[in-house]
Amino acid sequence: MADVLPVLIAGAGGSGLVAALILAQSGIKIRIIDKAEKPHCGSRGFGIQPRTCELFQTLGVQDDVEKRATAIPTMRAYKLPGGTIPVKTWTLYPETGTWPDRPFGNGICVSQEELEDVMRQHLKQYGVVVEYGKGLVSIEQDADSVVSTIATFANGKETSEQEKIRSQYLLGTDGAKGVSRKLLGLTFQGETRDTDGMVWGDVEIDGLTPDYWHVWGNPEVFTIMARPITPGGKKFGIGIIGKNFDPTDLADEAKAKEFITNQTGRTDLKFSKFSWLSYFKPNMRMVNKFQEGRAFVVGDAAHVHSPTGAQGINCSIQDATNITWKLALVLKDLASPSILSTYNDERLPIIAQMLRATSQLYTHLVATPEEKPIEGPSKDDDRKSGWLRWRNSPLQLYGVNYRFSDIVLEKRDPAHVSADKEETVARAYAGYEASGSLLAGDRAPEAPGLITATGEETCLFKNYLKPVHHTVMVFASDAEGVGSVLEQEGKWLESVVKILVITKKKLGEGEMNSGRAIFLVDSKSHAADAYHVEKEALNIVVVRPDGYVGAVVKDAEGANCYFRKIFRVI
Repeated sequence: MADVLPVLIAGAGGSGLVAALILAQSGIKIRIIDKAEKPHCGSRGFGIQPRTCELFQTLGVQDDVEKRATAIPTMRAYKLPGGTIPVKTWTLYPETGTWPDRPFGNGICVSQEELEDVMRQHLKQYGVVVEYGKGLVSIEQDADSVVSTIATFANGKETSEQEKIRSQYLLGTDGAKGVSRKLLGLTFQGETRDTDGMVWGDVEIDGLTPDYWHVWGNPEVFTIMARPITPGGKKFGIGIIGKNFDPTDLADEAKAKEFITNQTGRTDLKFSKFSWLSYFKPNMRMVNKFQEGRAFVVGDAAHVHSPTGAQGINCSIQDATNITWKLALVLKDLASPSILSTYNDERLPIIAQMLRATSQLYTHLVATPEEKPIEGPSKDDDRKSGWLRWRNSPLQLYGVNYRFSDIVLEKRDPAHVSADKEETVARAYAGYEASGSLLAGDRAPEAPGLITATGEETCLFKNYLKPVHHTVMVFASDAEGVGSVLEQEGKWLESVVKILVITKKKLGEGEMNSGRAIFLVDSKSHAADAYHVEKEALNIVVVRPDGYVGAVVKDAEGANCYFRKIFRVI
C-alpha cells in the first residue's frame, strides 16, 4: 500500500461527486471509485429542489446545471378508454415566485446522467477523475485509518485483480444496493411495499407531444406516466406505478410497450430506442447510524425511499455538504475529530422525518378506494383525485434546519430557542419558515443588491457563501462597531473564515481598516431584512460552509464562542 490517502469515496453518484468536489475545492486529496464500468445513464432521480439549486450556486456549478435543465412540465391526465381526451391539466407543485432571499422559485428537472457529467467536468479542474470498474469488497479499520480492499469489475463481474487502499476516512456513497453499508455492519431499518412495484425507464416515443407530462390510468389501480426529457424532442421518461400490482415482467421492453399501448389505448404511439428500463420495488429505509469509526455512509447508501416528493438526490446532496466541511477541517488539523459525530447527530433526525413525509405521499399516490374516496380524475380538486400534486412546502427543503444541534450558537434572540430539544428535533425537516424568525441553525438566505467598494452589484450565494469556508457577516451602523469585530480577525484563520462587513451606507476610506474583510453596502436592505438585523445595533451572523447559520451573536466574543465549538484553537 502507498501513503495514506486522506479520503476514499466509494460511489460516483450525485452525493459522491458533490462530496468529491467540495473536498477537492478544500484542497483535500481524494480518490473516487465506482463499481460500474462507465457513467450512469438515464434520467432517474431528475427532480432538483430550489434549496439544492442554492447549494449548487455556492458550489459554482449551478450555471452549468441550468444549461442542461428543463422546467417541471405541466401534467395532463386523459380519459380512458381512448387516452387522448384531456380530463385534467395541473402543475406538480403549486406555483411559487422568487423573492430576494429565495432566488429559485420552483424546482427543475435534470437527468442523473447530465447532473453527474457536470460534476465530473468540474472535478477535472482539480485533477480528479472517477475510477470506474472499481468497487469495495471489504473494509477493515483501526484507530488511525481505514483499509479498503478494492476489486476490479469487468462485464459486470468481479475479477481477481485487487488493490488495498489505506485512507484516513472513507465515504460510502455507493447507493442503496451498494456494499459499504453492509460491510460496516449498519442496519437498514424500515419497510418494503412487497405488494407494490414500479417500472421506470427512458424511451423515444413518436406521436406524443413534449409539451406535457402525460398521465393515464386511475390512481386506485395503476398509473402510467410519460415525462418529456428534452424540449421539443421525442425522449420521454416513463413510469408504471400500481397498488397491489407488481409489474416485475414489465422491465422487458416488448412487454412494457404492450402494456402501455393496451392500457392507454394509444395505438398511435410508436416506441423506439430505450436507453434504460428497470423494475423498482418501493422501499422506505434508513440506517441506524451514519458513522462507524472512520467510515461514513452518505446519500442512498444511508437512506432510500419512494420517488414521490423528489427528495432522494436533494437530501443526499445535503448529506454530502454536511460531512465534507467537517472532514476538511479535521484533515487540516483545525478541528477535533469529535466534530465528525455531529454528521450523524444532525442528519439522522432530518432523514427520519423526510422518510415519513415521502412515505405519506406515496401512500396517497397509490391508495386504494378503502383508504381514500376516489371517483377517477377530478377536474377541480386534486386533493380528492389522488393525481400527483405535492402541496407540502417542506419538499423544497427551505425549512431544513439544525436549531437542535450542539454546534450552533444563538445569542441574539435566545428566548426563541426552545429549551425542549425533542421539540426542536421534531421540527428539523418541516422547519420554522412561517415563524418570521432567523435563528442559528436555519438556512442562510440570499441577499442581492449588495454593492462592492468598486460600485459593482453582487449577492451572497454566487460570490461569498462557499462550501470551503465559514463566512462571518458583520452588520453594523458605524465604524466603531465594525472595528470591535475586526480586532479579532487575526484569531480566525483566513483560509477557512471569510469576513463580510455589511453596512447601510458606505464607510469612509479611513474607516475600512482591515487587511482581509470585504466591505459591502446593503443598498436595498435585502441583507438586513433576510437576516433580521436589529437597527442601530451590532449583529454578527456566522454562516457555515454548508449554507446554514452557525451562529447569531451580538459581539466578537460571541463569534469566538461559536468558533470554539468548531476549531481546535481560537
